[in-house]
Amino acid sequence: MDVRKRPVFMIGVAAELIGVHPQTLRMYEQKGLLRPRKSLKNTRLYSQEDIELGRYIQRLTQEMGMNLAGVKKILELERQIQDLRAENERLRQEMERREREHERLIAEVHRSYRREIVLMPRREITPLRQPRRETY
Repeated sequence: MDVRKRPVFMIGVAAELIGVHPQTLRMYEQKGLLRPRKSLKNTRLYSQEDIELGRYIQRLTQEMGMNLAGVKKILELERQIQDLRAENERLRQEMERREREHERLIAEVHRSYRREIVLMPRREITPLRQPRRETY
């Protein structure tokens, strides 16, 4: 497990690290902003990632004056942006893979030419003349 995701801080320590009252963390949890893990004894445990998120929530509410509904919407939009970036990267890699495959197939077709066909520059090709229609 990633060290930043390991739940190690009890609510009192987490609240102190974030700079809020433990009840504030309970409210964040109730609103769905933070999701601490629970120990076997049902104690809330926060990870370093949770602490960073709590600090971010505090910055949004205190410095920018947002309410918790606005903070929740921002967090949802940031997650959506992150998901879209990941999908964009996946699609970019897939496109590059298909381009390489396309180039490989084109090269394979070019190697298969029998060389009986000679490509001529357009200026050297004389157009066919249409037979004259006889009028009666």
